[in-house]
Order: sequence, then C-alpha cells, then structure tokens
Amino acid sequence: MATMVSGAALKTIASTAVNSQIRGYKERRAEAKSQVDWEDYNYPPYLRVLHYNLDDVEDVNARFAVRIAHLSYLMACSTFCVNCFGTFVLACAGLKLKGVHLIYAIFNLIIYSIVGMYAFYKAYKGLATKNGRLTDYYLGLQVLFIIFFFIASIVGGANYYGWTNVKRASESDKLSGFWVFWTFFESILWTIDYLVGGWALYLVAKNKTDKIGGLLGF
Repeated sequence: MATMVSGAALKTIASTAVNSQIRGYKERRAEAKSQVDWEDYNYPPYLRVLHYNLDDVEDVNARFAVRIAHLSYLMACSTFCVNCFGTFVLACAGLKLKGVHLIYAIFNLIIYSIVGMYAFYKAYKGLATKNGRLTDYYLGLQVLFIIFFFIASIVGGANYYGWTNVKRASESDKLSGFWVFWTFFESILWTIDYLVGGWALYLVAKNKTDKIGGLLGF
C-alpha cells in the first residue's frame, strides 16, 4: 500500500515538473513571437529596469485594468512616502522612539516599492500576453497588499497612524495638533489605497485570460 502511494506521489511530482517545463517553454516561445520588445527597459523612469507600455495591452478592458493596477501601485507608494515624512517630522520633534520608527517607515517604503512593482508588472505582462499564471501572481500579492492597507488604516502603533491612533496623538505633549491632523490624513490615504486596490484586483481578475495552457495546451 505504501509503495503504491509513494509511486502515485512520484508520478504526480514528475507530471507537475514536466508540465511546468512545457509551460515555461510555451511562455518563452509566445514572448519570442510577440511584437512587444520586452527588452526595451523604460520603467520606472531613470531606473529603467522593466519594460512598460500600456499600448502593449491590446484589449481595451484589460488595458484599463492595467491602468488602475498601476494607479493603485503609485498611490500606495505615495502613502508610504507620506508615512515616512510624518514620522520624520515627529522624530525631529523628539517623540519617543520615532527615530527608530522612521527606519521602519523607510524600510517599508523600499520593500513595497520593489514587491509592489513586481506584482504590478505581473498583472501588466500577464494581461498583455494573456498569460494567466503571471496574472495569478499579481492577484495573490494584491490580496496581501489590500489586507495590509486595511490594517494600516486602523491601527495606531509604531510608525502607523490609523484611525485608532487619534487618542495617542491627542494625548501627546509634542506636536499634538499636527499628529492628530496627520492621523486623519494618513488614515484616509490608507483607506483609499485598499479601496482602489480592491478595484484593481477585481478588474485584473475579471480580465484574466490564459492562452498559454498547461500540458498539451490545456
């Protein structure tokens, strides 16, 4: 019995590995046949590590989905920058531990800028090449981002100033007025981020197609 189970497991693993190799070959072949020059690195501006041209997405609805996914990414990056600035002001005012929290804020900005760009690029390329596997990468990561944005809009601790941070800010003996204002401002931004992020998630999922297929084209 154990031998049969082991044999079935090995067969499944082998089949999955073969299927993955075949799909990878099909993806590379589809890219080679594409008229898009994926080696024309033009994004982001000045850094130019990826290729991005909205016109590469032929379908109008899919193009709009990519546009909103891009907007969601840029808005979230802006909110992380806002968080860094607010934490910097509070650190300069001498609030306890805000110097450490500023390091956290900068670290979060760097991490999201990289991972968020990776996710957005998967949505763009997945819809442009009709590759469902690439699109799935975006969908999975975007769900995690939305959850994070939602939590950030609520919690009040460390370098996050969600709705529940109002009490902490109002009781501060330094820059209380600024901190309360910043709490409302940043909470609104995080709220917009998860709403727009959810919209992007819906649009990308709705326009997802897969013409690559797995083993034998299925």
